[in-house]
Amino acid sequence: MYAVLQIPRLALQAVLSVGGRFEAASEPCIDDGSVLPVAVVDPTVKKPVVLEVTEPARREGVVSGMSIPQALARCEGLVARYRSERAERWLEGLLFTLACTVSPRVEIDGPGNVLVDLRGVRLSEALGRCSEIAQELAVMGVTLGVGVAESCVVASLASCEVEGKVLVVGVDAPPSERAGTADAALGRFMDALPLSKVAMDDGLRAVLEKWGIRTVGAFAKLKRSAVGARLGVEGVLLWDRLTGREQRVVSVAEVPDDFIESWEFEYDVDSVEPLLFLARRFLDALSARMRVAHKVAVAMRMELGLAYGEPLSVVQKVPEQTSDAEALFRLLSARLEELEAESPVARMELRLEVADFKERQLGLFESSLKNPHRFTQTLSRVAGIIGADRVGRPSLDADGRPDGFELGALPSSVPPLREELSLKSCYGMPLRRFRPARAAAVELQGRFPVWVQAEGVSGFVKAVRGPWLHSGHWWEETGNWNRVEWDVELNKGGVYRICKDEEGWKVEGAY
Repeated sequence: MYAVLQIPRLALQAVLSVGGRFEAASEPCIDDGSVLPVAVVDPTVKKPVVLEVTEPARREGVVSGMSIPQALARCEGLVARYRSERAERWLEGLLFTLACTVSPRVEIDGPGNVLVDLRGVRLSEALGRCSEIAQELAVMGVTLGVGVAESCVVASLASCEVEGKVLVVGVDAPPSERAGTADAALGRFMDALPLSKVAMDDGLRAVLEKWGIRTVGAFAKLKRSAVGARLGVEGVLLWDRLTGREQRVVSVAEVPDDFIESWEFEYDVDSVEPLLFLARRFLDALSARMRVAHKVAVAMRMELGLAYGEPLSVVQKVPEQTSDAEALFRLLSARLEELEAESPVARMELRLEVADFKERQLGLFESSLKNPHRFTQTLSRVAGIIGADRVGRPSLDADGRPDGFELGALPSSVPPLREELSLKSCYGMPLRRFRPARAAAVELQGRFPVWVQAEGVSGFVKAVRGPWLHSGHWWEETGNWNRVEWDVELNKGGVYRICKDEEGWKVEGAY
């Protein structure tokens, strides 16, 4: 059994859904080809002619093969767009990757056509996945036709008869396995299908026309021996293809193992909207590729080549490994919206760092964030306002400097409280620090303080402990520090910590 996934009017849909947004970034975008009369022309020929048109243009009398002046004479509001072969190849690659999620035996069978061998695959799962692919592409503005039949030729013909849904022809299966699809009996379908839609030699077509055979069903009802005697080997091969006797071998597909998408703009882009549109298309394709390879994204790296100057790089780590395109796009869009470039963007490349998918079970006392991707998106927006160096999880410096800390990445799960940080392990009198420390005047007798004066603190020293010397990074030219601390009890009451550093004497806090 075979399934054929076909994108009808590939050149037109590639321009409307992919290429039209950023190939002509300086011109108005086409958001809905079903409303505007649009024609796609081939710019490589000397006299461009119309290749494909939308339904509004067809109602105005514009057909394929017309010249541009003839088409404009029929429809004054016609919007002409050049064919984008890059967009077509990208769309075909996306369809090929999505088809690999149905079965491992997949191959491209023509422009916009992908053939899938369904042997060894449960029919209900395959049909359900085909319907999901059609819905996923519909969200992108791409119409897909899917045909399923015992013959690859009949499946291809069935895919041409539907748009946006799955047509199952001549498959004997319970209705529960064909839920959400359209079905047709093989005989009735072939009797209604014109023979003109089947590719064949012109001479053979002329002979069948003289015989009065005008439908696929009428030709399939002929005896194979009679067809071979009158039409030769070519007629027998055609009869085998249409009746399903020809068994086509479909090789196992090889999905590219790199997760990179790039695009060079025909016109430089000076706004963020085309970048966001293209980033979403890239992530849709890369997400499908990750699902086929059973990978998840760990980090994203986007490089923007500028028309003038050095390229810009945007690196976004993924808080929780995922292959969800929507979650990845939210993280990346927050960074792109804050990006400032000195010149227009001429090239864009998106690279994903991936890892094997592994299930992780939280510990008994661990808890995870409800939505780590949205949390990271919020942090990205906060970082764009106050600076990336001011967002993170603070942790104490290893050198022991008082009030010294560094900002690290926030975890996706909250670990339980460690035993050494619990109240049971605390000892001694707690110190309540003054923020900021209060400048003080201190008198010494020998090496020990005997009198302290600061804001809210004054008196003679009744008892003293210390000094304690602390220093760090003394081997570096910058960032070194040195301080001396004492704990003092004053005659008026109160126990305080005082210290002396490069800024002078201070009262740091009270016990």
